[in-house]
Amino acid sequence: MASDGKTPAEPDAVERIARALPPWLSAVDAVNEAVAREAGIGPSDLACLHEVIVDGPLPAGELSRRLRLTTGAITHMIDRLTETGLVQRVRDGADRRRVLIQAVPAAREQMLDRYGRLDAQTRATLAGFTAREQEVIARFIETSLHNTRALLDESP
Repeated sequence: MASDGKTPAEPDAVERIARALPPWLSAVDAVNEAVAREAGIGPSDLACLHEVIVDGPLPAGELSRRLRLTTGAITHMIDRLTETGLVQRVRDGADRRRVLIQAVPAAREQMLDRYGRLDAQTRATLAGFTAREQEVIARFIETSLHNTRALLDESP
């Protein structure tokens, strides 16, 4: 028994998970690349669009921080996305000096449509697990995301 009262993971299961993650992440990357191609944008532009769809509207500085881009690079990216009609710059209602980047409604709908099959597949896969297993999966993903972001914060 582990000191925290939890049963330690089986080494074989840990190895299976560790081996399965890279090809799974590569497959998700391939889906993202296909979606970006369909939308007529690059994968990094898609990442920006994702941020404003999920958490937007956002200021350019926040997008720069999240995507780890310089302010100049994020400005060019926003310009490209604006030219393609996927995002727009809007004044912040609380502070008229501040500009926010938001996805246009049609872009949001297009992205939801393009990711529909992946979303349905993911939900169907998760439905095959018990509620307790789903909690473990959620905890693994949330903890891994947090720890991976911490690694990025440590890098020079």
